[in-house]
Amino acid sequence: MKKFIVFICSQQQFAIPIEIIEKILPLGKATLIPEASPYVSGVIQYAETTMPIVDLSKRLFENNMEITEKSKIIVVSDNELRFGIAVDSVVSVSEFDEELPTVNGNVENKVQYIEHLFKTDTDIIIHIDINALFHSDGREELVALNG
Repeated sequence: MKKFIVFICSQQQFAIPIEIIEKILPLGKATLIPEASPYVSGVIQYAETTMPIVDLSKRLFENNMEITEKSKIIVVSDNELRFGIAVDSVVSVSEFDEELPTVNGNVENKVQYIEHLFKTDTDIIIHIDINALFHSDGREELVALNG
């Protein structure tokens, strides 16, 4: 069993492993970056540096997220890259067994960022690979925006 943060983005539940999560912050105003990728909301001041914020709804579904009092930034840290993902809300910390069969293994092979599809009693939760969300150019852009 492995622990995951479960969150909502565009009315869908997603999960990412807790070990790559550095912190969860309230969603605040980001400084816009001219000519950045459409899914980059801007940068915020974080831990005495700048950190890019990715609008996950824009990246996955090509629509802007609806900002509410429940909106959060999940700070993801991966070796040389730290960035925030803006999500509608954080639901829980949950445990899933990655060894169990998933709902449909074929979907995971077609969409590179889907690791697993976890089935619960009430929903299907998509385990995403944060690193696979971005092509090399997008990753380089996020690295460049880290200050």
